[in-house]
Amino acid sequence: MEMERSFYVIGYTEEYFALMAKLRSASEQSGYVPDERPQPLVVSITQGGFGTDVVDDDRQVKERFLEHLFSRTGIDIPRSADEFDRYFTIEEIEAPIDLDLEA
Repeated sequence: MEMERSFYVIGYTEEYFALMAKLRSASEQSGYVPDERPQPLVVSITQGGFGTDVVDDDRQVKERFLEHLFSRTGIDIPRSADEFDRYFTIEEIEAPIDLDLEA
């Protein structure tokens, strides 16, 4: 079975920006100051393949993104789809264009 990459755009909700403002004052003392208005992110994840029992691709992306956020920034948002939806938006990119392959 072929492994396929899925691509998503992750955006931020106003609740995320409120959380960042709240953390900003505490984090200034620790040395880490998060960006106030980060740009949306494009993320990719491998879907399918042998031994992959993923029932809900979106849920997997949401939980893994929250794990990435914690490991990268230390911001510890519970790793659940509901918490993700509180702070972020997600949209799957159906047909990404690889400009290196376009001729």
